[in-house]
Amino acid sequence: AGVERCTGEIEVTQELLGAVITRPRLAEKHLQKAPFRFLFDIVVEVTKATGFAAGLYDEEEVDPGTQKDKAAKVAFLEKIRDCVGVHLGTPVDLRPQKTVAGLEAQK
Repeated sequence: AGVERCTGEIEVTQELLGAVITRPRLAEKHLQKAPFRFLFDIVVEVTKATGFAAGLYDEEEVDPGTQKDKAAKVAFLEKIRDCVGVHLGTPVDLRPQKTVAGLEAQK
């Protein structure tokens, strides 16, 4: 499936991600307003399943126990945002500070 299919619609996201990972469960409520841990688990599982962004994070960064404070969460999201942007050849419209605060959940 090409990136052009990514519309932001929940059903499309469930279909595309569901073809790659089996967990976390891609529940509509989490896709509408994704908590950090949900995003963290998706990034880690996509990397395990596909190899995308392999080596981006060190062992400590992919340990959920280390992702407790806001700065660590923001740094985690900044890294994947920038990696995806480089891969797509365009900046990704995501502000990790807002995402971690529970704002701009639609992005």
